[in-house]
Amino acid sequence: MRPLDEIKQKRRYEMFNYKSREKVLELNSFFGKYNMQFEERIKKTFIYYDTPNKDLEKSNIILYKTVIGKFCELNMATDKTNVSSRYNYRIYAKHFQKQIKPNDKILRHKEFLIDSFKGMFLSSINFDPEFLLRKLEPAYIIETVSDEFRSVNLSGLKITYSFDRDFYTNCFSGIKTETNIMTIYQHSGEKTDEDFEDLNSKLIRYCKELTPVNSSKINLARKNTQEKLEQIQKAKAEKDKAKLLKKKK
Repeated sequence: MRPLDEIKQKRRYEMFNYKSREKVLELNSFFGKYNMQFEERIKKTFIYYDTPNKDLEKSNIILYKTVIGKFCELNMATDKTNVSSRYNYRIYAKHFQKQIKPNDKILRHKEFLIDSFKGMFLSSINFDPEFLLRKLEPAYIIETVSDEFRSVNLSGLKITYSFDRDFYTNCFSGIKTETNIMTIYQHSGEKTDEDFEDLNSKLIRYCKELTPVNSSKINLARKNTQEKLEQIQKAKAEKDKAKLLKKKK
């Protein structure tokens, strides 16, 4: 998907395996309403920043750098999917963005970051933005290889199917995981909403390989790497327990 494509809405699904996309494409052809063609394979990297104490995550804010080819953008936004945050009432639902160079360090754009922090909060902030910025470091890296298909039907519904192979890295714990994600983006206006909903209902009904996902990719990265860390810790604890019992015998 081209970086500057306007997105009206989207739906995300987790796939059991990468071959699930073949069934999705076959289903699309079976209903015969869509003219679908392969557009491109593209690599994307999303670098999310936070403090070791997860100050941004606790405040329901996401700060990340998007790199798609030569296109690079710095973003600060409300994490809308993290509705459990007790800090929700303090911030606007805002999204600030600035195009930068791929190799730029985020502190090179300190003024943008400070202004974005101030713009996020409903009232005056009760912390020093510059002190917080000095503690920021990469927290999660999401590397994605996407096969993208563009589709249009007779009613004018324009959509992009993005079949993603996601690789998640938790920079604090060093844990890495991967998953297959399909995201459908709607690019056309309100008159095509019904067709968009119809398409998604058919996918859920006929493609049991797909699991609807409401989380953003950063929350998937947090969840998946935390679950893997807990599995590793549990396995180590059981191994240590077995060794202790063996010694006692």
